[in-house]
Amino acid sequence: MAYPYEVPQPPRQQRPWKTILIVLGVVLVLCCGGLVFGGYQLFKGVKNATEPARTAADTFVTHLEDGNADAAYALLCEATQAKFTSAAFRDGVASQPKIRSHSFSGVNVMNNNGRTTATVTLVLTLDTGFTDRHAFPLVKEGGEWKVCGQPY
Repeated sequence: MAYPYEVPQPPRQQRPWKTILIVLGVVLVLCCGGLVFGGYQLFKGVKNATEPARTAADTFVTHLEDGNADAAYALLCEATQAKFTSAAFRDGVASQPKIRSHSFSGVNVMNNNGRTTATVTLVLTLDTGFTDRHAFPLVKEGGEWKVCGQPY
């Protein structure tokens, strides 16, 4: 009930800045969420592309560390196996300083005209105390990564 002496109040004005700020805040949250999701997917894709090559090089060098030259020879590509017999590879490994440990320095996977190759760079610690940064070239043969070129 309105009192006869009450002055009517003017209608409350809308504050457009409040609405604009809320909309901008929502857009900002959605954009940041999209960037985080995209970054995660990119990281996951790169890891999925490089991890098999990294594992192949790690297995190869671990066999050399363990003195199992025959198992390491089995991880060589066909072209490298054609250059070295298993006995020649075993003799070559025996004439080199023994690898005591290794760590990863980098992995690079490339696809050029349908041919997938990789280069895995490892830091090898030898029994002489010397540390060698060695790049292992790899190729994909039959769906598996194989060490190719001058292996060690």
